[in-house]
Amino acid sequence: MKLRFILCFTCGLRIFEAIRESMNPSEKIILQAIKNGEVTIYKELFSKYSKSLFYYACKFIDEDEARDIVQDVFMAIWTQRSSLEINTSLNSYLFGITRNKCLKHLQRKERTTDSDQLSIKEVQHYEMQNDAISSLIEKELNDKYEAALQQLPPKCLEVFLMSRRMDLKNKEIAAQLDISEKAVEKHISKALRHLRKELKDYLPLLYYLGQFWG
Repeated sequence: MKLRFILCFTCGLRIFEAIRESMNPSEKIILQAIKNGEVTIYKELFSKYSKSLFYYACKFIDEDEARDIVQDVFMAIWTQRSSLEINTSLNSYLFGITRNKCLKHLQRKERTTDSDQLSIKEVQHYEMQNDAISSLIEKELNDKYEAALQQLPPKCLEVFLMSRRMDLKNKEIAAQLDISEKAVEKHISKALRHLRKELKDYLPLLYYLGQFWG
């Protein structure tokens, strides 16, 4: 259990640095709305991300502590909204500060147990000494994801990639493929069900990456 935790922690750190990306126009609008004190937008952000952030935090700390961490993340966003500056995507930012809060929490505790906790010194030592293993884990995760994609029917795969990798709206996909928007929705839903089934052992990391959800 401890080894699995170390591997997931290190893999998460490495992949997070690799997937940093700039904030898109819609996210800039969301950020500005929150800075303007629009509570409804803030609540929508919480609703969209709180569950996946909780699952991610649970990889490092226990459930009660994870809930507190997620609450702290969103509380900090709201209380500091007027001066909030984000230079990455919202996904990268939110998971990044959650990771950092978990790290600081472990630093404060400085202890290990025989279950799924470990001291921060162990984490840091592993991170410094095992880059090769971390790279293999990242490659395995990516290979599993790509293999699962290739199991989808051709049309379903085409629609899904247009949605997730080309960032096209359902209406745009429907127009390009000459199918209905409802058909597009069905293909995407089918793809997500398949990926969740095939990658069930990797769900926490995939939620963290935001690789195909949302």
